[in-house]
Amino acid sequence: METADGPAWSSRREYVLSPEERASEEAFRRDDARMGAEAAERFGRSTARAVPSRARSLARAASHRLIASRPGRFLRRLERRGGREAIRLRSRLEHVVLGRPGSNRRLYEVVPEPADASSGNALLARATTPYLVFLRFGGVLSTAGAAALDDALDGETSVQLIYGDSRAPSGLRVKAPAFSPFRLRSEDYLGPVVAVSVRALRERGGFSASADGAQILDFALRTPEREARRLRTVLGWGPAVDTREGEPAERAVAVVRRALADDGVAARVEATRFGRRRVSYERLHPSTISVVIPTRGGSGSIAGSDRTFVVDAVRGLLERGTTHDLEIVVVADDATPQRVVDELDAVAGDRLKLVRWSSAFDFSAKMNRGAAAASGEYLLLLNDDIELIEPASIERMLSIVQQPGVGLVGALLYFEDGSIQHLGHLYHGGGAGHVGFGITPGARAPIETLAITREVSGVTAACAIISRELFREVGGFSLAFPGNYNDVDLSMKVRMRGYTILCAGDTAFYHFESKTRDARVLESELDDLQARWGTRIERDRYSREQEHSR
Repeated sequence: METADGPAWSSRREYVLSPEERASEEAFRRDDARMGAEAAERFGRSTARAVPSRARSLARAASHRLIASRPGRFLRRLERRGGREAIRLRSRLEHVVLGRPGSNRRLYEVVPEPADASSGNALLARATTPYLVFLRFGGVLSTAGAAALDDALDGETSVQLIYGDSRAPSGLRVKAPAFSPFRLRSEDYLGPVVAVSVRALRERGGFSASADGAQILDFALRTPEREARRLRTVLGWGPAVDTREGEPAERAVAVVRRALADDGVAARVEATRFGRRRVSYERLHPSTISVVIPTRGGSGSIAGSDRTFVVDAVRGLLERGTTHDLEIVVVADDATPQRVVDELDAVAGDRLKLVRWSSAFDFSAKMNRGAAAASGEYLLLLNDDIELIEPASIERMLSIVQQPGVGLVGALLYFEDGSIQHLGHLYHGGGAGHVGFGITPGARAPIETLAITREVSGVTAACAIISRELFREVGGFSLAFPGNYNDVDLSMKVRMRGYTILCAGDTAFYHFESKTRDARVLESELDDLQARWGTRIERDRYSREQEHSR
């Protein structure tokens, strides 16, 4: 066989797919088409547009009487219509604070977070309202926050925990993520104003003395995700995250350890910096991993040294990584140089499966072919220009993806210059970017809140792990996205099946991809993405104001 560049490569490691494996390639296509049709029906872009004149008329109708009667609901109606008047009005109300604890006798009482179980249980015994609103870290409740709580709690009985956005002392609005149980184990992001159900507290036997100093965190860790609610409103002023160190941080660590133990989760918990915690999960069972890498055998210069990317990627995994039960599946174009194939053979030996690709470039189809050839229980999807930095990264990713309810796990990726390329996807306005993009080493505020295991809306397929069973269930990579957005689509399908996606911030890889490269995203590719997932990529569930993105 020959290519336009000369004879195609040959190798004793070449793996030819069986008829059953070829059939699984076709199954990917069918299952993806089924999921794509379902997604387009449920989430596809709508042609409906807000009517500006309606927004203006609503804004003109604003009066002190109307705002006072149901301010939270009224402002939300205006913002959904796109009225600038509503945004200005909300901003004014957010800057008016209720500087001392008070009460809405019908719905909630506003109280400081209890310092210990004794004072907390005394509050609980006296409570006559359905909810207690706790002010934390010296925070204060805003007028807009009080209005939003009035609306949210009116007639509410099932929600156990309510939190929302906050304003830092600088005036910056900090958006709270959707309820994120994994993130909460590493970072208390609930903010300065949190409402708790009195009924739920009493059913749990009140506050526990073992959680003194972290009572609200303890309650939140034991709250089912379906019974927690985030409000897209600035509830108050104060720290968005608990950054206390020393004794408060150690108390939080103890609370997380007990909550994990009570849930039967095997993990180590230790304090890091600025009030965060590192949670290291243990493998639930021995598992094999197939590393699926597409390549043309490209090379380049990194830090003045000539590199063959796919060879160095495989060498790094096998020689520096702590995970040893790896199968290496390389899907190599016919044009891959023979020298590269021979080097892969020398580095990987019997672990290597070389799968031939003789068609035009199609990332999705190449990865699906590699997945069809793979025998591992889990697939590590890997670009050929990835290099391992932290030896335990794959082990950590595997231990996380094995946790119940987790479907896909991504990693922290650095550019050659040490700046961050990826800490998860961020979807906004119908497009997709990377959380953390361009953050440089030493940037304390952003990196500390990102370098933890946390829920994200999606992850790049440059380095991600998923079970082979789930990859097949969702139809693998969609052939509708041969170049761009295939990982966005995969992430959306995983979430559509009810699984959580996480980014493991305590991993580290280099991704030798130019920050200034021309991604060449076609307008038709974006149209296809929005036709499937339009409403799901308009607003990110997990983004925060301080999480840089591109």
